[in-house]
Amino acid sequence: MCTLRTSRYLILIVVLFLNGTSIAQNFNILVLDALNGKPQEGVNVDYSCEGRHGASTDELTTNKNGIAEIPFLCGSTGRVELSVFAKDWHHNAYAKSQCGDLEPLTLKEIQAAGIVSNPSADGNIWCPTKISKKLKPVPGQVTLFIEKPTWWQVHVAG
Repeated sequence: MCTLRTSRYLILIVVLFLNGTSIAQNFNILVLDALNGKPQEGVNVDYSCEGRHGASTDELTTNKNGIAEIPFLCGSTGRVELSVFAKDWHHNAYAKSQCGDLEPLTLKEIQAAGIVSNPSADGNIWCPTKISKKLKPVPGQVTLFIEKPTWWQVHVAG
């Protein structure tokens, strides 16, 4: 009888513990070239939780379809900060940079409707919006754009 009672308490403790912890949910980042809309393989995707100063930024790389699956580890009300870049390993420089800037996002925003970033927004380099205007957001996915910076963007503006 005592063993049955102990088992019930253990089950109750385990259930309460699992309810109190959040299981990481994933979302996708799709990285496209801003000029031709092609998926970009091998692009670095940096992500971190907003406001966690001193916390390290995690990094993943996009696959052949231009997608990286990101674990959302910022809690139920937290917001994730995202940035992307493609490195030119031969010249130790950035071959392509992120177009525009994206405000930090909650998991709810990403899952509800999805996000297509504005490549001509303030921040990073400015890119044309011809491709982005044709895209529809996909729930659970953030679409970001990259482009090779112009000489002016590298040497004068940036």
